[in-house]
Amino acid sequence: MRKTALLFFTLFITCCRAQDVHLSQFNNSPLNLNPALTGLFNGDYRFVANQRNQWSSIPVPYATYCIAADMRIPLKKAGDNLAAGIQINSDKAGDTRYKTLQASVCLSYIKKLTSDSTMFLSAGIQVGITNKAFVPDYATFDSQYDGNAYNASLPSHETFNSAQITYPDIGSGLNWLWKIRDRTALDLGASYWHLDKPEQSFFSNENVRLDPKVIVHAKFSVKINANFDLIPTVLYSQQGKAHEFDFGGSARYLLAPEEGKNTAFHLGVFYRLADAPIAYAGLDFGNINFGMSYDVNTSALTAATNNRGAYELSLIYIIQKFVPKKSNKSFCPVYL
Repeated sequence: MRKTALLFFTLFITCCRAQDVHLSQFNNSPLNLNPALTGLFNGDYRFVANQRNQWSSIPVPYATYCIAADMRIPLKKAGDNLAAGIQINSDKAGDTRYKTLQASVCLSYIKKLTSDSTMFLSAGIQVGITNKAFVPDYATFDSQYDGNAYNASLPSHETFNSAQITYPDIGSGLNWLWKIRDRTALDLGASYWHLDKPEQSFFSNENVRLDPKVIVHAKFSVKINANFDLIPTVLYSQQGKAHEFDFGGSARYLLAPEEGKNTAFHLGVFYRLADAPIAYAGLDFGNINFGMSYDVNTSALTAATNNRGAYELSLIYIIQKFVPKKSNKSFCPVYL
């Protein structure tokens, strides 16, 4: 039975190597997408919250919660900025209440590449600590079946070295931003996570490690007319043998843009290849952005999910100490 339990958890952890915090609204969780996005926004302080509930039709749905905050630190060299942030993620999955808690700090340097502040290159690093744990009492084993059915009163005859592990984690990234003109910008980035390949075994097996993850992402915001923008987006990620490809876009409709008011509605459709189409709606109101999305599961898991995927909510709040007067000839020093 010891060998059976070891095999079970080895397979479980192997499957979980590609199960980092997973969000459909990846653009609305910038510090989870790329450390180089730390401080890359139009304002002084940014606060972000995300919530995801996945596969509600199964007995124990997967639940994810994220909170983050970041800020820019202007340097004496005009146009360049340092930025710092914090990110906390909580994730719970499966029958054994497998929990992941991550806390990290992010640092980035934002370099102005042009004198008119239309192009920037940023580099970032994220350093943190992760704790993973499960509840052995919720696990079931062969010895607890009496020949006809599962009997919880029977002993499992299993012991575990530990029901939790803690390890350091490191990520890095680059991002290039080009503001072509008002409300038209191109954003390209790449990030590399789990540089230290941390050990993942509950049995102190040094060969069970978290695979590095690579993310490449792009977003293009283009102004169509005075009230209407299009924002196509693409993301590709790879971790171990797991791959993910997301593509799609959203339309943004601005209310009274000639008055400089930041009020807009978003509607979008995305597709996660071989997994789920995603419907998205959002609202910008002043310095607040609210988003909601729903995944329709179309993968091989549909027999269990009945096509029910995940609903997701996001909230971004930006504080801007100084609001410059609108000008048709100059650009904001940092724009996202």
